[in-house]
Parts: sequence; structure tokens; C-alpha cells
Amino acid sequence: MAKILHTFKIKRSAEIEEEKTETVKNDKGEETTRRYKETVTKEIPVEIQINQASRRQMQEADMEFSVEMSKCIRSGILTKAMLLNKYSDTGGLISESDAKTMVDSADDLRDLQAELTILNLKPEAERNDKEKAQIDSITSRILLKRKTLMEKETSYITLFNHTADVKAQNKSILWYVLNLTYYRDETMSDKFEPLFPGKNFEQREAIMFDYEDSENEIYQKCYSKLASIVSYWFFTSNVDTEEFNKIIQEIDGPTEPEEPEESTEPEEPRESETAAAEPAKPKSKPKKAKTKSWLFKKSFSWHKKRIL
Repeated sequence: MAKILHTFKIKRSAEIEEEKTETVKNDKGEETTRRYKETVTKEIPVEIQINQASRRQMQEADMEFSVEMSKCIRSGILTKAMLLNKYSDTGGLISESDAKTMVDSADDLRDLQAELTILNLKPEAERNDKEKAQIDSITSRILLKRKTLMEKETSYITLFNHTADVKAQNKSILWYVLNLTYYRDETMSDKFEPLFPGKNFEQREAIMFDYEDSENEIYQKCYSKLASIVSYWFFTSNVDTEEFNKIIQEIDGPTEPEEPEESTEPEEPRESETAAAEPAKPKSKPKKAKTKSWLFKKSFSWHKKRIL
């Protein structure tokens, strides 16, 4: 059974059959109770579940990254390493130390991706323990290199916005969103169903485009949250539920307080009404929940434009 990365709820409109009763009089004038069903439109909760990626899925996503990277390079799009080498030679926006750190990390990341791709060519059933441990080790090193790059790149966001690496990263994030997202509501069985059904990435992506064209309600209400949570996990490897909840709160914005119900009982005179009126103190605005990591705020605002 797959591990769960995070779950959250949204609401959607649905036509539901409700059983109702009414009192009617028969031909003899006697009151009887009649039961009937009526179709009504109401808001129902929808539970969205993001599964945690397995090792196999992480390897498949890394393969998608490598394929997209190769396509971009063949199309003439510069990689981060190419761009950094260009600025290192001519001087300019990037300091020498930052450029060296990013060049080395980008080179290491590229080599690790290539090494992982070669190891993944061998079927999983035929791998020995040493090869499996090597794949796990390389996958962990790739995550660390991504984090190192993100810490440096946030200062040069606009410079790297259209590099081959960013396009490949966004493709990987989209792969995770399409493959890890499930949902259910009261009109379905208890089992979670894929939000983007399909046998491969292309079919799931086609479903996503159909949702966009048809303005699917579930998709419109949850996709920005899905992309935000998966991006945060992708760049930080953080699986803290509290952080994910704060991300969702930031997307939803402050909620309006519910109005108290009117009481039918007479109220007793309050002390403030009998005493001399004092000037009202301004109410302090509730502080908005913030995520601990500055990586999310800076990096996702950059990647969201490319993913959403």
C-alpha cells in the first residue's frame, strides 16, 4: 500500500438524491406520511490524496527529467551550466564564487542523472543488492544537489527562468502531480480513484488538458494546491504535514469569521454600556501562517508560472 504524502479537502457541486417526507391527506381526509426522493444540487466534500513517491516512481520521474533535458538541448535551449560558464567567462551578474558553486553542482547533477539513467536500463528484477543500493544512494545525492542549486539560484531567478534544467524540473514536477494524485467523494465508493487516469504520462496529461478546457470544478479548485505541495516536496524533500497545511492556508487566504447566531433571550446590560464610553482600540490583524522554509516562497513563485 502506498504511503500518503498529504491529504486535504475541497468542495464541489453535485446532484444528490435526498429522501424527503411530507404529510398529506388521503381521500378520507386522514393524514398520512408520504416518502419520496428529490434530486437537489448541493456542495459535497471531496478528499484529495497525494501519495508519497516510491523509489520506482522517483526513478521514472528522473528518466522523464533526462528525456526532457535532452529535448531542450537539441532545440537549442541553454542549460544552467552553459549559462553560468558564459557569465563566468565574461563577468557580470553572478559572483565568481556563486558561479563556481552552481557550475559544480549542475555538472554533478547532470552526471548523477546520466548514471542513474544507465542503472535504470537494467530491469528491477535482475538487479542485485549492490546495484539497488547504488541507485538509492544516487537518488539521495540528486535530491541534495537540487537543494544546493535552489539555495543559490533564488538570487538569480530571472536569469535561469528559461533554461533547459528548469523546463526539465517542471516536467518532473508535473509527472509527480499527474501520477500521485487521487480523490474520492460521497458519490463514489470508499476507494480512492486517480484524478488523472491513464496508462502513461501522455494520456494523463491529455486528461489534464481536457479538465482545463471543460473547466472541471475539482481540477480548478485543487490543482494550484497540488502543484504547490509537490513543488515544495520536490525541492526540499520535506514531508511535514504542518508545512503542507500552511501552504494550503496561504493559497486559500484568510477565511472570513462566521457571524454568531442571534439569541432570542434578552441580554443583560453590559458593563461597557453603563460605564463611560472609551475609545475603541484598533483590532490587530491576524497574522498569516508562514512556512518555515524560505525556499518555497522564492522558488515556487518562480516555478508556478511554468507548471500551473
